[in-house]
Amino acid sequence: MTDARGLSTFRSWIQSLTVAQELGVLLGVVVFFVGMAADAAVNKIVWLALAALCFAAVVWSVRSRRSLNIIDDEEPTTATSGEAEPVPATGASDVLHEEDEDAPSAGRTAFVPRNTVAGESAPGPAFERSSEAPAPSYTFQISDFFEQDPEARTDDGPKAEFHYLIRKVLTVIKEVHFAHSVALFWVNGEKHQLVLENHVTESSVFTTHRRRELGLDLISQIAIAGKPQILSSVNARSLQEMLPYYTSPEPVRTFVGVPIFYTRTALPPKDPVAVLTVDCKGEDAYGPETLAQLGQFTKLISALIQSYTDKYDLLLDSEVLRSITRQRDQLRLDFTVHNAIRSLAEEVSRIVPWDYIAAVVFDDARKAWALHYVMNRMNDAYVPMGQEIDLHHSLTGQVIQYSVPKVVDNIASLSLPRYYRAERCESAGSLIALPLSSVQRCYGALIVESKDAGTYSDADARLLQKLADTTSWSLEILSLTDVATNFVATDEVTGVATRRHFLDRVQEEVQRSSDFGSELAVVMIAIDNVQELAARHGTDSVDAVLQTIGRLIKASVRPYDVVGRIDVNRFGILLVRTTTNEASLWSEKLRKNVASHIVNVDGKSFSVTISVGVSGAATEVTDMVLLENADRVLKKAVEAGGNIVRVF
Repeated sequence: MTDARGLSTFRSWIQSLTVAQELGVLLGVVVFFVGMAADAAVNKIVWLALAALCFAAVVWSVRSRRSLNIIDDEEPTTATSGEAEPVPATGASDVLHEEDEDAPSAGRTAFVPRNTVAGESAPGPAFERSSEAPAPSYTFQISDFFEQDPEARTDDGPKAEFHYLIRKVLTVIKEVHFAHSVALFWVNGEKHQLVLENHVTESSVFTTHRRRELGLDLISQIAIAGKPQILSSVNARSLQEMLPYYTSPEPVRTFVGVPIFYTRTALPPKDPVAVLTVDCKGEDAYGPETLAQLGQFTKLISALIQSYTDKYDLLLDSEVLRSITRQRDQLRLDFTVHNAIRSLAEEVSRIVPWDYIAAVVFDDARKAWALHYVMNRMNDAYVPMGQEIDLHHSLTGQVIQYSVPKVVDNIASLSLPRYYRAERCESAGSLIALPLSSVQRCYGALIVESKDAGTYSDADARLLQKLADTTSWSLEILSLTDVATNFVATDEVTGVATRRHFLDRVQEEVQRSSDFGSELAVVMIAIDNVQELAARHGTDSVDAVLQTIGRLIKASVRPYDVVGRIDVNRFGILLVRTTTNEASLWSEKLRKNVASHIVNVDGKSFSVTISVGVSGAATEVTDMVLLENADRVLKKAVEAGGNIVRVF
């Protein structure tokens, strides 16, 4: 094809030569061959130089002729008088001529047909722009270049920002391809679902359902195969089977769908994460060039997914960090099992959608696993707080036994009850069940439930597990603290016996007193106004006061008497072979000794007072009754204003 075009150009050039120019070319050719046939080098150079001169003369004459033709073409457009000079006819096309911009008399720019002369009117309609009717000017509007739509505000986080940007991209695709509907569907391979992310449409029957199962429709085929598809002629009868996002027939004739890929690794992705669909009412409106254009849009959407994913991960991590911080702050105020479970449930409710949240822990009193905390947003029938669960025949029981989280998309498909067989809960919805476990022990389970099926994913489970792990370690610390409290004999702060050791000794001595008929008395002491003391002098001052009183008590008792710390600010003293009256006198002496003692903390000096309750062991009295009697009279001493001794 290139040789044919070159030959045609050469023939056209030869035909445009004059007779003199043709003779010059012929002479140059003859001289060239004579020079090539010459033997001597000098003669050959001379003849070839003459041939070159002949060719140069022909080229010069051709260029001079073309320059004259150009001048002849320009002269008719600049004529201002009534003299008309013919314009050389070079074809049927028209040429637009403009007056010189530097000439002040230029009044208009006219469109003159090439087959007419200046001063004459063209046979067809005349097109001209006169100075009396200037072209309309463009008025600048800031809304043409700046988004003033309230939806453009993306302060609601990465998810709202991504949703807004995707809608803008779909709008551009719709305008560029003159589409009827443009939509983006997520592909959830784990749940075998298509999820509608966003759409732009002119249809009033576009579906409102966000989720649908993968099937045999075109969108599902693209999602499964990962290949684009073009349907140049859509059968109106099978429209809803092929394009299930319409709830009733639409006059759609052409469809194109392309997969969108995304990966967070260096390896190429295998399965699409989304499908972009475009349809229109025109027949055979899209082709391979449409796929090329949509390919650029899919790359843009993939970049948006990357940006959104990074931002959303950072947002979730920061939210989890804030939740853990709030949990720790709550535990600093009240480090108990109940507060740890309650703070976990509250933080979970901030992160994921929920209708019910329940926590199961082991109840030491009943020696059974039971619901310790329940949040019910719907205020309808659910499992009551304190209800024991079936450890061996329930979903929660399996989570506790095996310490493995469970994500259930459809509760109706469960073969086991959530907690126990007779539970009265709706069977619809989805749930997450997470173990509250440390390395070697499981302390319970957290159950988060929604009435909507398919609400939770494995990513949600991993996110909530971070909060559950924080609570698990708190329960671990509480458990170890309880072990230390129950089995360590000496209190770390005061140096006296721990509560467990003191109670064991009381039980032993009461039994001994009952067997041998000896006297026995229990004295309980409470420090007055501990909270006021901590507020005025700091928490360190409370420990200093406890240590001081502990030393004073131990200095006042006999070696075989028992002194123990039974509460935060209370001491218990077991006086062996002591009557109630003797115990009362001893207590009064101790009260005066404490009240007159000066406590020094960080250069500050102050004194404290104590309230005392005394109870003697009567015949056949139990250790619990003896302790309850002492505690009862101690409360009366505190209610009386403190710094006093009361005897039961």
